[in-house]
Amino acid sequence: MNTAEMILYLCREKVSMSRKKGKYIFNSDSAETKYVSPDVRISVVTTLKDFKDFFQVPWFVYRDDMYWVAPFWVEFRDFFMGKNSFWTHAETRLFVAYRENVVVGRIAAVIDHKFCETTGEKIGYFGFFECIQDFDIASALLDAAQEWLCSKGMSLMRGPIDGRIDMGCGFLYDGFSSTPSILSSYSPKYYLDFVKRYGMKKLRDQLVYYLDLTQPIPDYLKKLAKGCEAKGVKIRRFNRLRAGREIKWWVKMMVDTFSEHWGYVSVSNDEVKMRFGVKQARWFVDSRLFLIVEIDKNPIAFQWSTPDYNQVFKKMNGKLGVVEILKFLWYKRGINQGKFNLIGCKKEYRNQDIGSYMNYHTILEMRKRGYAGVEIGWVDEHNVASLKIIEKTGAKLYKRFRVYEKNI
Repeated sequence: MNTAEMILYLCREKVSMSRKKGKYIFNSDSAETKYVSPDVRISVVTTLKDFKDFFQVPWFVYRDDMYWVAPFWVEFRDFFMGKNSFWTHAETRLFVAYRENVVVGRIAAVIDHKFCETTGEKIGYFGFFECIQDFDIASALLDAAQEWLCSKGMSLMRGPIDGRIDMGCGFLYDGFSSTPSILSSYSPKYYLDFVKRYGMKKLRDQLVYYLDLTQPIPDYLKKLAKGCEAKGVKIRRFNRLRAGREIKWWVKMMVDTFSEHWGYVSVSNDEVKMRFGVKQARWFVDSRLFLIVEIDKNPIAFQWSTPDYNQVFKKMNGKLGVVEILKFLWYKRGINQGKFNLIGCKKEYRNQDIGSYMNYHTILEMRKRGYAGVEIGWVDEHNVASLKIIEKTGAKLYKRFRVYEKNI
């Protein structure tokens, strides 16, 4: 994206958001407050002020943490508005913990009814969890989420899952000494003690890999790519000038690909378009890092990668003002790491080295840019096929996120 396009995109977003008025999904909740101690209370979010307190909790929790990256208010707010198609089949209750009127913790209890219908299980989530290092407060927050889920007939509480699997799931379990990459989450190590003491058990891990791009590309990866080319398989870039046409097939392929993954359920194309910023693809996709594989000019696979914009977003502190836009334009030149975000392939073309073909060309592009490395994932620990493709690049296990569950 060039400078003019970036300014136009961010300015459009800021202006359009300031004009939008919509109903928040918590508007109909009744106010409730529970005292954990004389100076600590937990309140249900019922007003915009409460919601802004809910949003601000991480700034207090991570005030001395050098790795945390602040979320953007616009993105966070939009998820919890009625216009988000997710809420046509899900509901939530938000809680904020205060100590002497200072926010010290938060949690969301979420039920995705479509997930329950698909699996036949009564499973609710806790997510958006943040808390200072105080188990009594953390336990009270988890209790609040559990009690609400029980009142709705749920028999299992699973998490952390921030509403949907793809928005973020799992507490960081390994790899605390680095800044999270774009579309990755982060949490302090003491959260692991919280869930253990609360009686939650491991459900499964999500794995993140790191590839050192200063090392030579493995010869066999190049050989696999050349083998695909010899079979007439073509690779091209995302066409931003025809973004509408690209998005039509891309969304369908994403639905087909991820509907088979753990925790995902089939949803409408409109809901998918609201995920990952698909609607805004024309403006922010780096076409040289969005690769499409075709046979006879028909897309059969894609790989969406990006520069690790979190290296810049970290300096913006969750804001999108003029100053922050200028910071983005200045600091993005210093990005030295990439991120493999999403990869998908039609079923009939899997196990034919298509993934390695895309990985090879993406690595070449990132090396041209002088990137020192690339983060890959997360990938579910049981997704053996994807893990094998990643390992062929020479990448090493880098971080681990863990999802827990508890009978309630």
